[in-house]
Amino acid sequence: MNIRFVGYLVATSLGVGVALAKQVQPSQSVEVRVVDSQRKQPIPYASVGVVGRPLGTVADAQGGFLLARVGAAPTDTVIISCVGYQSRRLLVADLGKLPELTLTPQAAALQEVQVRADTWKRRNVGREGSGGFTFYNFHLQADKEPANKLGREVGAILGVKPNSFVEEAYVYLRQSSFRHLRFRLNVRALDSQDHPAASLLTQDVQFAVADSTASWQHLDLKPYNINVGPQRRIAVTLEWLDGIPTKQQEWYSVSIPAALSATHRMVFRDKSEDQWKVQPINLSLYITTVSPD
Repeated sequence: MNIRFVGYLVATSLGVGVALAKQVQPSQSVEVRVVDSQRKQPIPYASVGVVGRPLGTVADAQGGFLLARVGAAPTDTVIISCVGYQSRRLLVADLGKLPELTLTPQAAALQEVQVRADTWKRRNVGREGSGGFTFYNFHLQADKEPANKLGREVGAILGVKPNSFVEEAYVYLRQSSFRHLRFRLNVRALDSQDHPAASLLTQDVQFAVADSTASWQHLDLKPYNINVGPQRRIAVTLEWLDGIPTKQQEWYSVSIPAALSATHRMVFRDKSEDQWKVQPINLSLYITTVSPD
């Protein structure tokens, strides 16, 4: 089997993005900075996307992004979002007139604090193996430059017990052509089409990856108090935020091992507001949950 199998499937959506990117006008080459409306501080790595299309980018550590990186026409509508904030929707033409764009913090309902008893059951959910005949590669051969990858998101649909807490997450990164890697972890409910939808997070979860390859990445999620509520299935995904190529080359790689599966589902999209796609793939990604039964 061709080990680029998964990457090939995703690449079919990128041709549309490359073609649409030609709509960008020179006047759009301005920088916009995303800031907190109350604290007036930058919002690092806010997501920028066009609904239902593989167009968009991610702000940098200082909350800034080049409008030209969005790849959209002036008449397109973009959504700027980040966990913990109310999203904003506006035309690209209007966005170019705002050197500073504010997001308002989202008021989060206080959850009842539950004490996890020693009798609560702990489960690992997902694929714990680090091998596989195929893989998902965040960076595709169709990407003419590494910046095209920003906002790409992939993950797995996992079965959970209702009212479980997600306490840990693990993902295996097998190969990397980048340094200073950074990702966002998302935990989402599913919609009626079984696609990732509303976030179950109240705080943004980001993590940096050491400049090494072939290792499990471990996230301690206990401080985030992530409760799945009545959900029996959730999507756990990784969104690419940053990374610098180690050297110039034709084929870049940041890959997650995977296996073909009739019972497991991988979900992925090219940008933060793109349509989700689903494949019968089992990624090397799993979570640890605790529940009262």
